[in-house]
Amino acid sequence: MPIRQRIFLIFVSVLLVLTVMGAFVTRDRVNPGGSPATVKQGHAASPVNLQQFQNAQSLASFAATPDEQDLARNALRQADHEVDFEYTAALAEAASQTLPSTPEIKAIQQRISVAQQRISDLNAEVARLTNQQAAAKESQKAALGDQIDLAKARLELNQDELADANGDLERAGGDPQSRIQRLVDAHKAASQNGSGQPGFGAVGNQASSTVPQSRSFLANARAWYALHSVVKRIRQAEQEATAEAAAFSKQHDALEDQLEERQSKQAKKIDDARSGGNAAPAPGDTTDAISTYKSLTAMQRRMSSLDTRIRNEEDLSGTYKQWVVLASTRERDLMHGLLLAIAAMLAIGLAVLLTTYFLERMFARVEPDQQRLLTLRSVAHILTRVVGAILILLIIFGIPTQLATVLALAGAGLTVAMKDFIVGFFGWFILMGKNGIRHGDWVEINGVSGEVVEIGLFHTVLLETGNWNDAGHPTGRRVTFVNSYAVEGHYFNFSTSGQWLWDELQLVVPLDQDPYPIVEEIQKIVAKETEANAKLAEQEWGSLGNERGVRPFSAGPAISVRPANPGFEISVRYVTRANERHQQRGKLYHDIVELLRRKNIPEPAATGPATAVVS
Repeated sequence: MPIRQRIFLIFVSVLLVLTVMGAFVTRDRVNPGGSPATVKQGHAASPVNLQQFQNAQSLASFAATPDEQDLARNALRQADHEVDFEYTAALAEAASQTLPSTPEIKAIQQRISVAQQRISDLNAEVARLTNQQAAAKESQKAALGDQIDLAKARLELNQDELADANGDLERAGGDPQSRIQRLVDAHKAASQNGSGQPGFGAVGNQASSTVPQSRSFLANARAWYALHSVVKRIRQAEQEATAEAAAFSKQHDALEDQLEERQSKQAKKIDDARSGGNAAPAPGDTTDAISTYKSLTAMQRRMSSLDTRIRNEEDLSGTYKQWVVLASTRERDLMHGLLLAIAAMLAIGLAVLLTTYFLERMFARVEPDQQRLLTLRSVAHILTRVVGAILILLIIFGIPTQLATVLALAGAGLTVAMKDFIVGFFGWFILMGKNGIRHGDWVEINGVSGEVVEIGLFHTVLLETGNWNDAGHPTGRRVTFVNSYAVEGHYFNFSTSGQWLWDELQLVVPLDQDPYPIVEEIQKIVAKETEANAKLAEQEWGSLGNERGVRPFSAGPAISVRPANPGFEISVRYVTRANERHQQRGKLYHDIVELLRRKNIPEPAATGPATAVVS
C-alpha cells in the first residue's frame, strides 16, 4: 500500500476511535425523569424591566417534552408575577414621589380642578332637573327635557376637557401613575388571557425545531444545533434569575441595617425624652414621631416585598435549572446519535479502503494481457465505492420509509443519467417518419454537413463534406450524433435529388448606359442556361409541398436593378445544383462578359461571395 494511503487509513482509524469514545462518553447514564415539583408562587416587585418575562415567553415555545412544558408554564407564571409586582412597585414609587411644581403643571392642575368642579355642579344640576321633570306636569316636561339635554351636553364637554387636561398633565410629568397604569393595562392585554393568567398557548409552538423529524444524520444535526442554542439561553436565564435574587438580597440587607439604625435612634430619642422628665411630648415632636414611624413601616413593607421577590427569583432559577437538566439530557442523546452516525460512516469508509486494498492485492497477480480480469478489477473497485457511498448517504439523509419513494428516486436518477439515450431512442422514430432522413440524404446537423451513411436506434452517422457554398467534397471524417437532436434541436435535410440552392450574381453598369436593354439580354442568357434546372426544381419542390393551401413554387431567374455608385447595380438570382454551383457561375460570367464586350460596355465590377438559399 502506498505511504499516502497508509497515512489516510491511519487518520480514518484514529477518527473512528475518537468518535467511538465520544459516543461512549455521551451514552445515557442518568434518567432525570419525573415531573418537576410544584413551585411556590409569590408576589414580588422589581424595577420596570420585562426582559425576564420576554425570555420566559421565548423559551416556552421550545419546550418539547411534557416535563419541559410543565417547567415552561411555571417559568411563565413566575416571570408574570415578577412583572405584576414590578408595576405595583412602580405605582407605589410614583405615588410617594414629590411631583415637580412648575408653572405649566400648576396651570394644568388648575384646569383639572375647575373641570372637576364644573362636572360636579353639572351632575347635581342634571339630577335636580331629572327630579323636577319626574314631578312636573305634562306641559312642563318638554321644556325640562331640553334643559336636561343641554346640561348633559355641557357635562360631556367638561368631561372631555378633564380628559384632555389629564393627558396634558401626564405629558408634563405631573401624573406618573397614569403612565404606569397604561403600561400595566397594555402588558395584561398583550400577554395574558381572559382570566388574568399568563397565556400558555405559545408553549411548545417551536418544539419541532429541537426534535429530529427523522433518523437521518442531517435531521439529528439540525435538531442538536437548535437544542444547543436553547440550552444556552436557558442557562443564561437561570444565571439572570440568580443574579436578580442576589441583588434583592443585598438590597434587603441594606434596608435591614438602615431600619435597625433608625429604630435605635428613635428608641434613644424616646428614652432621652423620658429621662428629661417630659411627661407629654411637644406637638412638633409628636408629628416627627408619626412621620418617622410611617417611614419605618414603609421600609418594613419594602423588606417584606423584597423577601417575596427573592423567593420568586430563587424559584424561577430552580425552574430553569431543572429545565436545563432535561434539555441537556436531550442534547446529549442527540450528540450520542450523531457520534454513532459519524462512527458508522467512518467504519464504512474504513471498510471501503480495506476492501480496495485487498482487491488490489488479489488482482496484483493478473497478467497485463488478461483484459477481462483487469476489467473485473475496475468494476469491483467501482462497486465497492458505490456501495460505500450509498450506505453513507443513507446514514446522512435517512432511509426512505416508502417503497414508492425509493422507486421514484431510482427512476428519476436513471432518467437523468440516461436522458440522452431515452430521448435519442424516441428521436429515431421521428427520423423514420415522413419528414425524417434516409440513407444518402445530404443533411446539416448542429452545423456539420454531410451525407447520411447510417441511422441507428440511438445514433446517426454522417460522412462529413465541405460547406454547401463550396463544391461539397468529403473530408474523410465520420461524425456520430445521438438521435436526441431530432427532439431537442433541428436539422436541415437537402432531400431533393438535385440538392438545389439559390445563387446570385451582381454587376455594375455605367451611368451613361441604358440598363434595361442589358437586363433583357442577361434575362435571356440566364433563363436559357437555367431553364432545365428550374423546371426540375419546381417539380421536386411541388412534390414536397403538395399539401392543400400551399402556393406553387417558382424557380425562374429574377433580376433587379437599383442605383449604385458610380452607375446601376444589376442583381441576378437563379437556381442551381449545389455540386454544379461554381461551374454554372463560371459559364454565366463568360456569357455576360461576351455580351458587355459586344455592346462596348466596361466589364462588371468584381462580385462578392454569392448568397445561397438552399431548399
